[in-house]
Amino acid sequence: MANIKDIAELTGFSKSTISRYLNNGSVSDKTKKKIKEAIDELGYVPNSYARNLKKTKTNIIGVIIPNFIGYTKNTALNAINIYLKETDYSMLLSCSNDDMDEEVRIIEEMAGLNVEGIILFASNITQKHKEITKTLTIPLVIFGQKLEGFTSILANDYEAGRLMADYIKTLSHKEISYFDVGKYDQAVGDRFLGLSDGIKDRNIKINHHHFDFTKKTAYEKAKEILDKEKSSFYIGATDNIAFGIIEALREKEIRIPDDISVAGFGNYEISSIINPALTTVAFPYEKLGKLAIEDLLKQIEGEKGLKKAPLSPRLIVRKSTL
Repeated sequence: MANIKDIAELTGFSKSTISRYLNNGSVSDKTKKKIKEAIDELGYVPNSYARNLKKTKTNIIGVIIPNFIGYTKNTALNAINIYLKETDYSMLLSCSNDDMDEEVRIIEEMAGLNVEGIILFASNITQKHKEITKTLTIPLVIFGQKLEGFTSILANDYEAGRLMADYIKTLSHKEISYFDVGKYDQAVGDRFLGLSDGIKDRNIKINHHHFDFTKKTAYEKAKEILDKEKSSFYIGATDNIAFGIIEALREKEIRIPDDISVAGFGNYEISSIINPALTTVAFPYEKLGKLAIEDLLKQIEGEKGLKKAPLSPRLIVRKSTL
């Protein structure tokens, strides 16, 4: 049976353009003619369930996440879920598995199912994201990244890096290693930018590495790097990365923090109870989640989305550093 993707491939138009045509949206007469010809040729029959949704208010909020890894989104999602329990709205959650094309497809699909609005937990904003968001007729809130024209809910990652830098400058380290995530995540990347700017007035060498969010990768890479670098302070761009570094140090019987200090960013639930307790920077994830859903619901009710300043983090010094 033919679907919207088949029509898009035959006509050369985007799926969002096909969707607008099917739902009586604004498309040119020339475009209408070409789409109708493709529908007739393919024998396309619209999904009656999705079309019926277009006629009614669904009270469904779409929430899109890139993956299920990490404390950040779980805390924010929980805050969103708790908030929605006091309203008439419910959540439709979908995961892109870090596939940006899939993420764009999900945005389009959710809009087609007539969700009232979308919260996108974004790790990256591609050109395709920018193109699809221009076609949306429902409110969209971006969590974790910036996108011009939409409400962006952010923590101040740059300030978090500066806090870590100010702390390191009170110590005696001359070489540090930083385990970052992929370059695609601009917000998390701002943590390193704040750190490097904060210590550039000191004679401290930084070994900057890009990997991913996983503890496993951090563990494996740390075992390799420990034999090549002379760093006495290791920093994970997230606490999860720091946990992998700690595991590698323990395996090599390197004492923390006597031989090497370790710090992270995030202040996960277990960060205070591992041994030694992890020095980290805490972000207000719960408050960020609440701000995201509050803003989205206001937009759904016809109010304008507000430009919000990034929320400030705080440094927590524990036993993993000296």
